[in-house]
This record gives sequence, C-alpha cells and structure tokens, in this order.
Amino acid sequence: MLQCPHMGTSSSQTASLRIIRALIACKGLHEFERILSQELVQTLKCDLVGFYLYSETAKAFAPVSDLLTNPESPCYLIGQLPAEGTIKEVVVQRGQAILENNLAASSWAEAVVLKTAMIQTASVLIAPLTVTPPTGIRPPRTIAIMVAIAIGRANAFAEDDRLFLEQLGIQLGQVLQSVLASEERDALMAINSQVVVGTMTIDQLMPVVRDMLHRVVRQDMTGLVRFVQSPQGPWFDFVYREGIEIDLAQLQQFPFERMAPAEMIATGKPLLITGHNHERFPERTYIESVGILSYILCPLTVQGAPYGFLAIGCKRRNAFSERDLAFAEQIGFHLSQAITNFTAYEEIRSLKEQLEQENVYLRDEMKASVDFKTLVGESPALQKTLKAIEKVAPTDSTVLITGETGTGKELVAQAIHHLSPRKEKPLITVNCAALPPTLIESELFGYEKGAFTNATARKMGRFELANGGTIFLDEIGDLPLDLQAKFLRVLETQELQRVGGTQTITLNLRVLAATNVDVEQAVKKGLFRSDLFYRLNVFPIRIPPLRERRDDIPMLARHFVKKYSERHRKTVTRIGSNTLKALASYDWPGNVRELEHVIERAVIVCQGPVLTIEDLDQPAQDDRAGTSPRTLADAERTHIMETLNQTNWVLAGTHGAAARLGMKRSTLQHRMKKLGIRRPSLLSK
Repeated sequence: MLQCPHMGTSSSQTASLRIIRALIACKGLHEFERILSQELVQTLKCDLVGFYLYSETAKAFAPVSDLLTNPESPCYLIGQLPAEGTIKEVVVQRGQAILENNLAASSWAEAVVLKTAMIQTASVLIAPLTVTPPTGIRPPRTIAIMVAIAIGRANAFAEDDRLFLEQLGIQLGQVLQSVLASEERDALMAINSQVVVGTMTIDQLMPVVRDMLHRVVRQDMTGLVRFVQSPQGPWFDFVYREGIEIDLAQLQQFPFERMAPAEMIATGKPLLITGHNHERFPERTYIESVGILSYILCPLTVQGAPYGFLAIGCKRRNAFSERDLAFAEQIGFHLSQAITNFTAYEEIRSLKEQLEQENVYLRDEMKASVDFKTLVGESPALQKTLKAIEKVAPTDSTVLITGETGTGKELVAQAIHHLSPRKEKPLITVNCAALPPTLIESELFGYEKGAFTNATARKMGRFELANGGTIFLDEIGDLPLDLQAKFLRVLETQELQRVGGTQTITLNLRVLAATNVDVEQAVKKGLFRSDLFYRLNVFPIRIPPLRERRDDIPMLARHFVKKYSERHRKTVTRIGSNTLKALASYDWPGNVRELEHVIERAVIVCQGPVLTIEDLDQPAQDDRAGTSPRTLADAERTHIMETLNQTNWVLAGTHGAAARLGMKRSTLQHRMKKLGIRRPSLLSK
C-alpha cells in the first residue's frame, strides 16, 4: 500500500505522475492494461489487477485483463458474471472507489465465484475511470473499472489507497480515451491503406479487416453477412466467415422477424449482445450451442439500402464493450464504402467482361452460323410450324423445340429470337451434347477464380452472357440429371451462383430448348426430371421431318444450288427434272441438313450448268423400315426401271429411255451398270 499519511503528499503525486506518463505513451488498450497492472502491483503491493471496459447502455463490464479472460484463471468466472449484484455495479452507481476488506466473505456476487475457486480471503480495491462531458452539465461518466486484489490477505488496503486509486481513475479517464481513439485511428488508416479498388476483392479485404479488428477487439469469429431474398422471405448468407462454424440451415428453424438481424434492420443500429441480454432472440440457444456467448452485429448500408452486417463473435460472455461496438461501427462504415466501391467497380468490370465475351462469342457464332433463309417451304406442315413461331415469338414464354436431327431446330430458335422484343440482345447457344459432363456446369453458370484447378481467372457462364437476351439450349435431353435440378432452379428463380462462388446473380433471360429425343419417354425411364420437362414444355413446337414435307424439297434444293454455286464459284444454274424427282422420292433420314450436304457435294463435282443425277453421291443406307425408297440410289433405280419398262427397254432414239430421262445413251448405260440394272431375260418372264 502507499506509505503516505494522506492524499496529496509527494509520494502519492509522484506515483500518479509516473503511472500517467507510462500510460500516455501506450499504443493501444492491451498495452495500457498491461502497464497499469504492473504499476498498480508495484504501488499498492497487491497480487493481481483486473481491468474492465464499461458499457453504459448495456450495463455490462467487458473484461480486458488476461486474469479475467483466460479460462484457466481462477478469476475467469468473475469476468463472466452479469453486472447485477456485483461490487462493480455499485462503484459505477456511486462514481467512487470502494474498498472491500474481504471480498470472499461479502455478499457481493463475486464472492460466490471466489469460494468456488477455493479463495477464502481476498481484499479488493475497485475504482472507476471517469471522463467529464465537455459541457460539464452531466456528471462524470464511467468508461472503465480497475480492480486491485490481494489474495489470502484481509484488510490489505487502507483508506489512503482507496482515495489514491479514486483520484487516479479521474486522471486516467481522459488518458484511456486518447489511447483508445489513437488505436482506432491507426487501425482504420491501416485498413484504408490496403484497400485499393480494382486490385482487391471482398475475400481479400476481409482477412485485412479481421486482423485489424483483432488488434483492437479480441474475438473468435468474424463474418460478413449479406441479406438475401429466399422463397420463404428475407434471409441472409455468409460472404465471408472465419472462426467458429455456423450452420445457416440450423438457423432457418427460427422466424427471421424475431431474430437479432431483424431487430438490427428495424432500428438501423448495431447490436451488442453480452450473453446476459439476449433472451428475446429465439436463435440464442443454437448460437450458444456452437460456442458464441457474446457478439456484435453492425449493419452495413450499400447505395442507401441495407446490404447485410458485420458479425463479431466470442466464446466468452461480456466479451465486448460499447467502445468495441463504436469501433465496429466505424469498421462497418468503411466496409460499407469499400463494398459500394467494389460493387461499382465490379459492375463496370462485369459489363466490360460481358461485352468482350459477347464479342468473342458472336464472332464464333458468325463463323459457324447457319443460313436463316433455309427455313423456307410452302408445305402445310412447315406453315403450321411458322405460324406457331409467329405466335410465341413476341412473348417471353419458354419454348421446347422438338424434331429429328437436321430439321432446323436452331433456325427456329433464331427465328423466335429475331422476332422477339429481345432481338437487340444476344442469342447465346449451348450444345449440351457437345460439352463433357464435367464442363457443362462451369460453362452454363461460369466460375470464380480458384474454383478448381486452372481456374486462374473468373469467367462468366452462358446464362450470364445471355442476360437480357435469349439462351438456346440445344440437345437439352442430354443434360445430366444432377445438373437438371440446378437448371430448373435458374429457370424458376432467374438467379444463379457461379461455380466456387457465393454471390447470387439475378438474371433476366428467355430460355429456348431443343431436343431430338422423346423427352416424355425419357421422363418415364427416369432419365429426365418431370418437373423440368413440364417447365420447359410451356409452348412446344414440333418441326416436321423432310419426308413429311416432300413438296418443299425442290425449293430447298434450288436454294442450296444457288447458295453453293456462289460460294464455290460454279456456274450451276438449275437442276435436271429427273434429279428433282429422285430427290423428292428419297426419305432423307438426315433431313434438311443431309439434303444441303448432298447438294453442296453435287455442285462441287458438277461440270456444267445443269446438276444431274450423275453428280449426286449416294447417301449411306438407312436401316429404317418403310415402303418408300430408302436411298437416292433406290430412288434413281426405281425411276430408271419405270422409264425402261415404259419404253420396252429401248435406250436410244427420240422416244427411248435416255431421251425421256434427259441424258445421253452412254450416260444411261453407265448409270444402269453402276446401279446393277439389267434387262430381264425372256426366261424370267
């Protein structure tokens, strides 16, 4: 204890000045507490010193000393007590120091804890650190509490010691405020110095924020939480979390409107939960079960709207003070500004990236584009399809286009898009059958940097590229089952998350899908989700195969002859009548695509202005059963045989088969030999 007969002696003044000079030079709270403890142990000849920050609004004491925050310390549980019934509470109420000659034998709440710690005797001296408001109208305000403890000794302190500590507390209040303000300023400057928009992401910024927070506010969990809109109503998810694991699915059992984040939104103010003042929140049982006994929620506002909140948690009760809350609020303000800047930069960068990727995609599309003009024909079957296109194109309805391979499903998708209000926006095509199963998800939804090996940069998916426009999913029947559920969610909510990402991206797009398989049968076999089929099959369009619109074959053939004559710089101007008949009588299992390729090959080998049957390659055999000729060779053989029978097998002359077929006699003989046509012998008749 101080060896002085009364306060104001040179001894007490010297001690006070020495302590104040040592504390003024402190760089932060914990250095302040450490030096204060050393000085008080030396001056008062005590064994231990405890230090608390006081929260006036929460009426709570946040322990700072290791003596009170270390679970292995015998005094740890004292720091966990609520304020009510403690000697500290009375010190604040009186604004004066209190001397208790034997705390263990007193009626204070702390006495119970001391007895459980096997401490039978302890003298304590407790004094507030106060600050006087600038106006002087209000009484001094307590911002901290210091406690000198003599273990195993009763009556260890005198009245002079009490007066000394009380006067010291009045002097140290302003010193502590300056130290705290300086510490907060340095931390905020450190954060701002490391935030360079365009070079950092939220994931990179948050570890910086966490480290700076930990320098000022000791905690076990840091989280950046964003509000989202779920099918059940308002909710939240983690953008960043470090420390204690929290299962958001477990929290969904509690009504959001009664939870702490809802109260924070309603008041617009941060929340300080000490572990003794949260009975009104139903989620407290789960939060405590994972080890979080006290926490701070600080609201974040981005572009004038609630974005989410900064969450700081601790495994101790009374872990945070109003000073911590105010500092977290400052961090929250800077974090809100950073997120606003990141968001603005991200929007600019995203638009730039989208334009670049759209340009690349559109260049590729132009190289591989099909001729829109090939969707021609006057047959009733095709006209029915064209009328359906005209009806559905102006709407935003999902369309399922079905038809055999080569019928022109992509042309129909192009027609729907170009006749829709979205025609100025991109039409993005994805061939689900052409992508390996391991790449479909990242191709459709995009991915974040580091989502998987070789993901060295973020990439937008096809859905994002189609935002505002139309996405055409060709061969949708080949979409893997595990991806069908994710695709259905995107279709219904118009939202997605990139692979490896947590940010929900809102979309505005139209979906067109096409398949050449019987999706209804695939549903029955369990190969395709029924809910996805019904969601896609809002407006089905069936494209008839070419064998159902034979009247269109001559028109299509002439169109292809003109197209490829110009492309290959040939002089072919028309098609022989017999060639047209042969083309019209063929079944065309490959439909329009097969017809186009056959005509292109024929134009290339044709030597004159007229494309004849000799110029046509024989397509591969088709095993499908049917009464009509199955190949061009069959069609040609049938046509020649019919003509030969009509001319009684006379080849030459004006009424011979060669003249009727529009070819030379030698050419007819060559074709007969190639097709294996021989005149029946008389014996076979």
